[in-house]
Amino acid sequence: MRNFILIAIIGSGIWWAYSQWNGNPNAPEPSKTGTPSEAVSGTSTGAKGSTETTSSSTNAEATMPNPSGEETSATMSPLDREILMLREEIARFNTPENLVKLSELLLSTNKPALIGEGRGNLKTLLAQSPDSAPAAEARRLMLGEVSGDALIQLAQEIHSNGPSAPGYGLSAEILADQYGTADSKSALATWELLTAAYINASDLESKAPLRSKLWNLVDQWVLSSKEFPEVSTFDTVISGDSLSVIAQRNKTSVDALKNLNGLNSDVIHPGQKLKILNGEVTVNVDKSDFRIDVYLDGRWLMGFPVGHGRIEKRTPTGEFVVGIRQKEPMWQPRDGRPSIPYGEPGNPLGDRWIGFKDGVHFGLGIHGTDDPESIGTLCSEGCVRLRNEDVTTIYPWIRSGTRVVIQE
Repeated sequence: MRNFILIAIIGSGIWWAYSQWNGNPNAPEPSKTGTPSEAVSGTSTGAKGSTETTSSSTNAEATMPNPSGEETSATMSPLDREILMLREEIARFNTPENLVKLSELLLSTNKPALIGEGRGNLKTLLAQSPDSAPAAEARRLMLGEVSGDALIQLAQEIHSNGPSAPGYGLSAEILADQYGTADSKSALATWELLTAAYINASDLESKAPLRSKLWNLVDQWVLSSKEFPEVSTFDTVISGDSLSVIAQRNKTSVDALKNLNGLNSDVIHPGQKLKILNGEVTVNVDKSDFRIDVYLDGRWLMGFPVGHGRIEKRTPTGEFVVGIRQKEPMWQPRDGRPSIPYGEPGNPLGDRWIGFKDGVHFGLGIHGTDDPESIGTLCSEGCVRLRNEDVTTIYPWIRSGTRVVIQE
């Protein structure tokens, strides 16, 4: 019995010692063959262990910060990489064109030192070769870098070089803002400048704010009863006059007279003065932008989105002349079916029809639509279509004989 107890005690001691050693994470491992560094790193012996150790060292170095504080190629932004590549290009080919490209990139950063470098490059280029093509691009870039009198002077210089000059549209807008619309003369100058900027704009996004400014000016000065002696006159009603007689006398339309003078009926009185817009109205349809614009002596008057011909029934391009104008038009299908009265299902012409004189493209014109969701799409059988409220607005200013240009 005594021997059994002794054996049990000894066995328990051995088990406790084994448990303590096996469960201690800090306990030293049994001796292994290899160098002390291999034992510490946990890698196996031989070439494989050396490779793993080197790889770990490389990864550690890759994540360490650059002590110089400069960006490496791995941390550069796309813009910084582009600037670096262009600098390397300039080191080999130091051309004015490359210098302008570099300056444009530098100005697009948010780093004052780089922006200052870009401005300095442009000023140097303008001083050395002011009449060169790169200098013209430099002027365009400098529009965003100067203010006050310097900005006005630069805008005037660019504008004087004509619509082909880089930055012409922006310079025209800057000068328009300078003129304002306080009186009729300044309003006329602003109208012409904003129109030039609008025509010069390359896309719908840049045209939208210009169109907003033009609408405000046209509503205030042109399509109101306000005196605008530079583009309008007043006709005094005499005994026996009617709106149709006055319209014919002034080469305008009854609807235009009523719209311009706020008339709700055809009733007029002797001695009454009616405002008349002078000048030629022309229409431009841009198929790629799905826009129609109306001009008065080349100045923007109004414009709206349109739909036009489907791929298999393309709207033709070219110059056309307005012939028939109709309110609440009946539609005559081209396939010989009976005519469909205005407002009846199947009549696609909407509230107004402005037909072209064209013996080649039968039934071509501008009209409203009973499907406003189709505006901005290829939807028609060749005609140009507007929303009903828009074609109603445009209708009074387009007479028989008005020129319409449709372009791709």
